[in-house]
Amino acid sequence: MSAIRGIWAAALTPVTADFQPDAAKAISYYRELLENGCDGINVLGTTGEAMSFSAAQRERYMQALAASGLPMQRLMAGTGAASLDDAVRLTRAALDCGFAAALIMPPFFYRDAPDDGIVAFFDALMAAVNPPHKSLLLYNFPRMTGITLHAALADRLMTASGDRIFGMKDSSNDAQLQAEIVARRPEASIFPGSESDLREAKRRGAAGCISGSVALWPRLAKSVFENGDEAQAGELRRLRASLDGVPLVGAVRYLTARSHADPDWERAMAPQEPLSVERGERLDRALASI
Repeated sequence: MSAIRGIWAAALTPVTADFQPDAAKAISYYRELLENGCDGINVLGTTGEAMSFSAAQRERYMQALAASGLPMQRLMAGTGAASLDDAVRLTRAALDCGFAAALIMPPFFYRDAPDDGIVAFFDALMAAVNPPHKSLLLYNFPRMTGITLHAALADRLMTASGDRIFGMKDSSNDAQLQAEIVARRPEASIFPGSESDLREAKRRGAAGCISGSVALWPRLAKSVFENGDEAQAGELRRLRASLDGVPLVGAVRYLTARSHADPDWERAMAPQEPLSVERGERLDRALASI
């Protein structure tokens, strides 16, 4: 597998009127992101509402993207699931389709699961899939899963994988956690889930970021990561902060619909909803002030 680094957009999944993932609409959008500053794209993540689609829908979506001519070495797919069988099916499908990596959250619902149980889940997944070298990325998002991949557990999972797990996306955006993992495993690729402190994250060893909002300003984020300009970093922080207090998926859908003059981008899978008029106007005012 090629090295994954830089600015990766955790991209939206467009949705058809009958609530199916719309691969045809996605392909041109993902190509646009790749041409406009994104080093890569994470599909079927949290911003992509993966958990609102069935395993069959997710698998068909991945297959459609793989057949599209998109550069698969610049795409990764979220394959986490509460069920081991679904996680195996989706991870195998992602790797068979040629995605650069599978991004896997721990099994959720049983939020009191012990570390040994999480390790057993990943051990069983890897035994069933037999993934290649550096093809899996852990996904830490305790606010959504209820489970924290703390530094000792992340280190344990990477060690047990025999180098098949090459790093972690940290959507808790915990700088101390990220620094501790890098201290334990300097070779690990760590990706914050927000671009808000991208310059500082790079200094503490981050390999880039994987963010839902970075799709809104990819060129700026890429410039900050590559050049570390303080003024640009400040602008990026202010842009990201403008989304605070607004549902992220709804905000990204709203702004994508506006930038593409296409209201269908606001269509989401329940329980997500389009932004209210009031929230949309508030977001417009916040962005206009930057």
